Amino acid sequence: MSKSKNVLESGAIGVMYLVGLQIVSRGFTFIFNTIMVAKVDSEVLGVAMIQFQLLASLILFLSREAIRRTCIRLDLSDNSSSSNNKLNSDSLKIEKIQLFVNLSWIILPVGIILSILFEYYFSTSDNVSNSVENYYIGLRLFTYASLLELASEPVYILATNLLLFKVRSLVEGTALFMKTFTTYYFVVYKNYGLKGFGYSQLSYSLVLVIGYYGYFIIDTIRNGNNKNQENLITSLSQLLPKKTVLSHRWFDSSAIRMTMLYTWQSIQKLVLTEGEKFVLYLSESLLNQAIFSVVSALGSLAARFLFQPIEESCFSMFPKLYKATTDSDKSKDKENVKILALIMKFMIIIALLFVSFGPNYSDLLLNLLYANKFAATNAGAVLGVYCLYVGFLAINGVSEAFVHSVSREDQLKTLNWFLFLIGITYLGLTFILSKYYQMIGIILANCLSMHLFTFNLFYIYTNILLYRYVI
Repeated sequence: MSKSKNVLESGAIGVMYLVGLQIVSRGFTFIFNTIMVAKVDSEVLGVAMIQFQLLASLILFLSREAIRRTCIRLDLSDNSSSSNNKLNSDSLKIEKIQLFVNLSWIILPVGIILSILFEYYFSTSDNVSNSVENYYIGLRLFTYASLLELASEPVYILATNLLLFKVRSLVEGTALFMKTFTTYYFVVYKNYGLKGFGYSQLSYSLVLVIGYYGYFIIDTIRNGNNKNQENLITSLSQLLPKKTVLSHRWFDSSAIRMTMLYTWQSIQKLVLTEGEKFVLYLSESLLNQAIFSVVSALGSLAARFLFQPIEESCFSMFPKLYKATTDSDKSKDKENVKILALIMKFMIIIALLFVSFGPNYSDLLLNLLYANKFAATNAGAVLGVYCLYVGFLAINGVSEAFVHSVSREDQLKTLNWFLFLIGITYLGLTFILSKYYQMIGIILANCLSMHLFTFNLFYIYTNILLYRYVI
């Protein structure tokens, strides 16, 4: 019971740190971004916030998402299956960590391959916006920034698995502050346009690399000779890929299988989350791309402030709370289900607030923030519909965290097939509705696909609970 309490406390503290990070950093960046949007040309904004962000999302998401999910499920501090012999226990723990690190380093070579392919596509596509100054330079800078960010993934994943939320808050908060300052300096003050957006993205990635590696290097040097349960990394060589000492392996076969399952899910989830940007890139003008980027940034403030920290903490917390049925006390698991239900009720309340009040004040908010810059457009109506989508996001996030964290392999395969069908449906709805309703049609397609996705998650969610407590 004490371990569950420790995990729950760590998860709760993690939510507080991450929410605090989002409130302070996003609030700070929101002020600067509001000034930037009001002063930057709409075409530059559309390219940077839709096309370049789409490039970064394709590289980052496809490279790291599956391995992130697999590694976060692993419990590096769990020695329940090891021998009582201290030396043997330490050896098995070191082996487990090394397999974990080896898997996380796959991200970088995959990212290099994807960055070459996607940069080539965006630089040669028929929809290339080369009329905007510094387009190709900005594109190359975003590619470099994505690769630099991927270089920090092994230590980011390690920090997340070990529930080092305070470290994450400090590093990511500093990176966001640096990105905000450099964006304002290069884009607004120096008027570098797309090149300025690229420089700011590079500064963000550089801070992530320095921050995460710096923490583990300092911590390892300080605690190198203290090989106890609380110091799992006792040598800098553990952060680099190499064969394990005991079994002479590079990877764990079960982790590879899980990664393959998550890879397919990641592709399908990418279609659901970034499909709108791809449709905008292919079919909408740069002005409409700029409007959509502003609307989605405003509409997703709640998702960034609150939903994302809670979802990330749940991804880290649930695998440690919900063990396999044969290894767990069912009465203890039922207490954990109450925790899940409480989180879900809270998210539903937040969703209802947005759906109820958001659409009525959308026009007023846009006009106040951006000095009537978008008053002659339908940006207010688009933001109102986006508030409905935020409601779906609130309910979906925690459900997804639970299902992905505790599902059996056969349940993940079932989820893959559902995601495939939902992805095909979403693409069809997006192209059809965007043809008739433009940006509003894209958001409506998001709402419908998210509804299908959440319904599917609840189906698997119910099966998991039945398997654990009824069968």
